[in-house]
Amino acid sequence: MPVSVINKIKSLRSIFSFIPFITVFLLFVVIGVAPARGSDLEKQGKDREEMQGAADLLRDRNTSLKTTDELLRELIRRKYERERRLLGVQTPDELLKYLVRKQWYRYKKEQVHGRSGKGGLETLQQGDADLTGIKKGASEDIHNIVVLLGEIPVSSQEPVYAPVFIADREKIFGSGTDFSFTWVGYKATMKLTQKKFPWKNTSLNETVIGSFLYASGTNIGFVSGNLQEEVRFYTNYVSELVTLTWHLPNYFNTAFTLDSRQYFFVARDVPEEFVMPKNHVNIFPRIDVGYDRQTEKGIDQITEGLRVSSWIGYGIRSRWEQWGMPPEYEAGEEAGHFTIYSLTMTYGFLFRRTHNIIFRGRYKGGINNDFLTRPRFGGSIDNANLDVVHGFTVDSFRVNNFGLVNLRYGFDLFSRLRLNFFLDYARIFSPDREDVLGSAYGIRIISFGGLPIWLTHSIGRAVYPEHQPWEQVIMVMTAAGW
Repeated sequence: MPVSVINKIKSLRSIFSFIPFITVFLLFVVIGVAPARGSDLEKQGKDREEMQGAADLLRDRNTSLKTTDELLRELIRRKYERERRLLGVQTPDELLKYLVRKQWYRYKKEQVHGRSGKGGLETLQQGDADLTGIKKGASEDIHNIVVLLGEIPVSSQEPVYAPVFIADREKIFGSGTDFSFTWVGYKATMKLTQKKFPWKNTSLNETVIGSFLYASGTNIGFVSGNLQEEVRFYTNYVSELVTLTWHLPNYFNTAFTLDSRQYFFVARDVPEEFVMPKNHVNIFPRIDVGYDRQTEKGIDQITEGLRVSSWIGYGIRSRWEQWGMPPEYEAGEEAGHFTIYSLTMTYGFLFRRTHNIIFRGRYKGGINNDFLTRPRFGGSIDNANLDVVHGFTVDSFRVNNFGLVNLRYGFDLFSRLRLNFFLDYARIFSPDREDVLGSAYGIRIISFGGLPIWLTHSIGRAVYPEHQPWEQVIMVMTAAGW
């Protein structure tokens, strides 16, 4: 083979020996450069998208700016939707169904024994309104009660309206002390109870009462507009009561109460020569004795058994002088020391499961009492433990001594409707004799959600020393708890 051919073959071999290296280099360049170019393209695409999004957002903002009126409507709409979601309702129809389904009041089925609490003893000086029967009739998981009540006269008397709030807690702060609070009108009451303290068969109660503007008004804390009320000046007081109760064998009990009350009088609409009463402190120790073999059941206060309670107290004022419009002054120094006493007997008879007859008799009086301490009665709120005479608004009569007889008969027509009949007779012994009759009929309805409603129509009149015109009052009351 010629030498020239051999040389050409060798040169070709040397060239082909570089081909693998060249191929590897080209592959490396393609692999490294191609992704770089792709990432640049992708980045450029994202940038274009972001710029387009910003342009769209700016365009939307420019085209969707809302006026102040539109913004307010939007806020109201969102607030309504949020509250509607919380209630779990979406339409007015669902809201109505929610109100019907909601449990506004739940009832306790078992009986409430008199010895379980107060033991048949009154714990307030004047026997103020006690609506705790509604609370006692409620289920154990209900701790707060709101009561709305009103006495609406058909005749010339003034109406009385009174919202009431009742709350209680057992064993507060992990102690053995029970707490209760009642607010009604111008009056607030806070009570602490220690059961089986300081001894096993005793209980200790501390009560603080604050009454402002019209302490000389009604028992429920509202002035009723009756002519016998003192409205020429405001009467404010703060009272602290401590009661130690002994639960004795054979259903007997006794208690000792010390009531310290501070009075503050503020002129409201007094004549120029009018003499204001003096601010003072009133100390009123009192002794209670009672026999209690009685049970009460539910908000209807279905009563069975006998209860007898009595008490007497002696009051001492730090200072007291005659006051009023000269020369006809009101009670003076003789009212610096006064006495109040009361005797009550209640008997309940239950038959045919829901038929209940309740008889109640009371005598109440005192010595040297004035407008602050004088016994009072009247009204148609028959489940508040007041001295009621149907046909009159609460506390229509303020006297020195009186006797009172109440008779009530009630039965269930069916599970949600109860019918009640009332008959009352009161005799005023002092300052002048007067006989008063009262009667009423009423219903108790259990409406939607267990909400109880009481409606009573009552009539009454004074029949001695002369017949007075008939008086009529319509009483409305309802209660809700949670």
